[in-house]
Amino acid sequence: MDKLLANRIWGIPWSVLTLVSLGVTIVYLIIDTSHGTSGLSWIILRWFHSLCWLFLTLAALSMSKITPLPVAWAVPLAVTGGAIYAIFVITGLVTGTLFK
Repeated sequence: MDKLLANRIWGIPWSVLTLVSLGVTIVYLIIDTSHGTSGLSWIILRWFHSLCWLFLTLAALSMSKITPLPVAWAVPLAVTGGAIYAIFVITGLVTGTLFK
């Protein structure tokens, strides 16, 4: 149990952050954020937000050191999640559906 809660950021164990971000991933898999768009915009607005959170979940999981995922993967996974989120936000702004 000590290993599960040993590694922390801002006093919060990485394993707890992993569970929280996994919960957010699941929520955004259920919530449709595409707001009636079509084509590539629909794919981005429907799936990229949850995909972003999936990458952040994997980054937190690698930082928790409770799986064989290398800690060195955390930064590339988090940066990829951030890039996916930026694509999601830009698409939402361009289509005017981000704040609907």
